[in-house]
Amino acid sequence: MGQSVNVFVKKTVLFMILAVLLAGCSATKSSSGNGSSKSESGDSIKVGLQAPMTGDNAQYGQDMKNGVELAFKKINSEGGINGKKLKLIVGDDKATPTEAVAVVNKMIMNDGVKAIIGGYNSSPTLAAQDVSGPAQVLHLNMGASPDLSKTGNKYLFRVILTGSVYVPAVMKYMSEEKKVKKIAALFENTDYGITMYEAAKTSAKDLGLEFAATEKYNPGDKNFSAQLSKIKALNPDAVMVVGLYNEVALIEQQAKQAGLKVQFFSPDDSMYSKQLITLGGEAVENHIFASMIDLNADTEEMKEFKKLAEENNIPAQANSAIAYDAAMALAKALEEGKADAEKSRDALANIDYKGITGPIRFDKNGDRANTPMIMQVQKGDFVVIKQSE
Repeated sequence: MGQSVNVFVKKTVLFMILAVLLAGCSATKSSSGNGSSKSESGDSIKVGLQAPMTGDNAQYGQDMKNGVELAFKKINSEGGINGKKLKLIVGDDKATPTEAVAVVNKMIMNDGVKAIIGGYNSSPTLAAQDVSGPAQVLHLNMGASPDLSKTGNKYLFRVILTGSVYVPAVMKYMSEEKKVKKIAALFENTDYGITMYEAAKTSAKDLGLEFAATEKYNPGDKNFSAQLSKIKALNPDAVMVVGLYNEVALIEQQAKQAGLKVQFFSPDDSMYSKQLITLGGEAVENHIFASMIDLNADTEEMKEFKKLAEENNIPAQANSAIAYDAAMALAKALEEGKADAEKSRDALANIDYKGITGPIRFDKNGDRANTPMIMQVQKGDFVVIKQSE
């Protein structure tokens, strides 16, 4: 999720921005984050969720929705934000930039949201923030692309760790603890996959490791036999696979069928879901990855989250936990800033919130900087094998 959006998408984004700005000349203040908006005119404050609710990434969007809804339910049951209830507006970005621009524009122009949580994927987020930024709407995302740190959008914040933090940690572990020397890379052909691989290549050089193979696939692919055959012929010590859990599960199943018996690992926790184990079975046993969260952590925050999830019949997934933390941090900022765009933005920029994913603080680029832990699939569960430093 690190390369530029194509020309067509950029033109679409610019058109949408122009629409927002022109509408502001004739519409009420509800189309921007300044002053009073229709989201504040009643007894609620509207917050948008930009996420993939349909398509191959739909499960991630559902996990995010679950987490935000849990947080809002807790907040509203305790009186809301300065006496007003939080109301969630869901927009399906279908994991595409053009859809992301459309849904974010609608949420701002038609629904009057004061903030947006999402997207999950980087390319849609990069496109959408070109609309939310000029509209002065807070935007908390879960994209991994380094480009999200370079937008200059002071209303954009990232609630996950970045590849610049994840990748060196897992590469160092693989070098020092697993003693690997030759690695094969298999990554999705997206901004996310490419930038993660580029970061891993830099780390490999620093650690004296070699990438013997560089294979790609497209999201939604089902057959990886060609890539795995090439990798097997090179006899690597490990395979770094960068992708989402549905494809990671298929890749490792097909690797096992092909007789490729090496250590698989990933740079981040995109596969941290029980679905990885459900779909992959024994094939994903021993998979290693860096993570910002341990769902088995014995903390009061985690206990409360799990209790809420159980009471509402919602799976306690990693992405739900991250979205929950994003919603809780956002609510704190909106409360302190009284839902004013500038005051809430400043409150979020200076927040120090203890979440279930650890402390939430942001640097000057709006990024989190916690160090990750290293996790592994062991006997059908996720186990911490190295604590964060």
